[in-house]
Amino acid sequence: MDIERRDLMKNIRLRAFDLLALREHTRRELATKLGRKFHDRDLIDELLDELKAADLQSDQRYAEMFLQQRIRKGHGPKRIKADLDRKGIAPELSNMLLSSDGIDWRQLVLTLLQRKCGEKRDLSKADMARSGRFLAQRGFSTEQIYQAFRDYINFGQ
Repeated sequence: MDIERRDLMKNIRLRAFDLLALREHTRRELATKLGRKFHDRDLIDELLDELKAADLQSDQRYAEMFLQQRIRKGHGPKRIKADLDRKGIAPELSNMLLSSDGIDWRQLVLTLLQRKCGEKRDLSKADMARSGRFLAQRGFSTEQIYQAFRDYINFGQ
């Protein structure tokens, strides 16, 4: 029995290393993927604890990389927060990362609005509504969207 358990642990470890070699994973993602192939939850949890202790798996490192990737794609804080929650990142960690001083959400939403509307400064109500819905779907708050419209309209004056 001990040999079987050791072999199973070795197989779980190899699979975890294969997954981590491809990209960072959250603890929840690794547990789910390993759980599909191996059904011993205790061994999986034990391995995940070992990986975390050895800093081979880090939810913080994953969240930081995910955040930067989503910012480059033009996603707002509400959408990124929802995605991080869905990936199993602790709310405290995601809130801390999203509120860091290095992120200029105002500039990001303005850049998206400029890209969406171009040089046209006299936006019709329909254009503003369409652009507002676009920005809301990207995950920006109503306040951020209104501020972006004010900045956008005043930018050309």
